[in-house]
Amino acid sequence: MAAARATTSISLDELDTLAFDALKATGLSDDHAATIKTVLLYAELRDNSQGLVKIVEGVVSPVPGAGEIEVEHKAPGMVRINGNQNVGMVVATRAAEEAGKLAKVSGIGMAGTWNVSTSTGAIGCYAEQMAKDGLIGIVMCGSPKVMAMAGGIDPVFGTNPIAIAAPTSGEPIVLDMATSAITFFEIVTAARQGSEIPAGAAFDPEGHPTTDPNQALAGAMRVFDGYKAAGLALMLEIMTAPLTGAGVVGDEDQASNRGTAFIAIDPGKMIGKDAYLAAVDRMCARIRDGRPEVAGQPITLPGERGRARVAAKRQEDAILLDASLLEELRALAGRK
Repeated sequence: MAAARATTSISLDELDTLAFDALKATGLSDDHAATIKTVLLYAELRDNSQGLVKIVEGVVSPVPGAGEIEVEHKAPGMVRINGNQNVGMVVATRAAEEAGKLAKVSGIGMAGTWNVSTSTGAIGCYAEQMAKDGLIGIVMCGSPKVMAMAGGIDPVFGTNPIAIAAPTSGEPIVLDMATSAITFFEIVTAARQGSEIPAGAAFDPEGHPTTDPNQALAGAMRVFDGYKAAGLALMLEIMTAPLTGAGVVGDEDQASNRGTAFIAIDPGKMIGKDAYLAAVDRMCARIRDGRPEVAGQPITLPGERGRARVAAKRQEDAILLDASLLEELRALAGRK
């Protein structure tokens, strides 16, 4: 068993400033650094693998020669967005905003992004932002081809996460899940820390099961549950690559041309805001009031555990970070 990693406590205010300064040190503008920081801290405070490790791994750094984001209106409720190699989190934030604008006019809006080569991050962040604006938000994300089809050993899909967030009269319900057995950055983090990944999560380059993260990075990841998950991954791949004009497996630009789809739905234009919220609240209350599988353990809804982690960290005004990661962030930001 690998030794426990050293951790260091840091206040949330210091973390906020440190993340911004480290992002700025990569060459990002103030606006882009602030946008990316929001997405990274959304993940970090929820103990999501899509957090600050992305800064030191260089996957949120600016791409030389990136142009302006271009929004092309394709239909009354649809836009196609050329990211022009801007950082994925900046493009995704813009796409969620554009989809929301369309939904508020037409009842439903869709934005598809392409020509992006860097990480989109925790897509639950964008879905939740739409839900907090009174919209049902759906985000489907394409990514580098690292996952095999069920029955195969070659990487043909991204980890292909999907996030769906729905407004309630309180906090939104937020489902954010990858179709892979574990997330890609869980493997990256394990490789950085010298630890193993769970059995059954990946293949080595020869197609043999492996718990070695470096062999997994050179091989392929597994879907989370055989053919059903693989079928979902395939449909998400179609929604985020062929539909948006992004690269598919085998294309020369597959690594530099990732696609993501954003759909926003205004429930007020379908059934009325009050009727929708009343029905969702009634349903959620009845689910929570059901009999728990384990006595004393309450039934929770998607997003609640992550929100509880955030609340606990805010209550303590502190977060524990991997000590080596914190050291790298401080070095990048020019601190001791």
